[in-house]
Formats: sequence, C-alpha cells, structure tokens
Amino acid sequence: MHQHPPGRLTLPRVLLTDRAFVYTNSAATDVRTTMQRARHLQEQEALQQRLAAAKTQPALPGVPEAPPRRMRAGMAQGQHLALPRI
Repeated sequence: MHQHPPGRLTLPRVLLTDRAFVYTNSAATDVRTTMQRARHLQEQEALQQRLAAAKTQPALPGVPEAPPRRMRAGMAQGQHLALPRI
C-alpha cells in the first residue's frame, strides 16, 4: 500500500496545462502576506454585503420613502424665499 507523507494531501486549484496557471517559487511565498490578503478580501466582501443590506433597508421603519424633490437655489419649486426684514 502506498503511503502519503505526513500532512494533508491537496489537489491543485489550476491544472499545470491551464493558461491561468502561474508558477510561484515556494521560497518566494510568505504565509503572512497570504493570510493578510485573505483577511482583507473577507473584510471587503463583508463590507459589500453590509452595504447591500443597508441599501435594501428603509431609512425609517414604517415611513414610506418620498420621491426626491428638485431644488433650485435653496427654494422648492413654486415657492418663494421669504427674506427677513431689517
């Protein structure tokens, strides 16, 4: 019976004959940077999920969202600006 060396046997993600395969020398790999990059990607994905959830949630529960009003120079359409008298 053939025995594997100690450790977990894993298969490559990309075949050697695939154009997406990029060779990286084992001496050039740094586990710390790999883990830092993985954590950063997870944080980015979590942030994107939170932002997507915030967009679907109404601003105030029970209050319907009003359509945007167009303003021109600080005045609502059809209304005049009342200036204080000196």
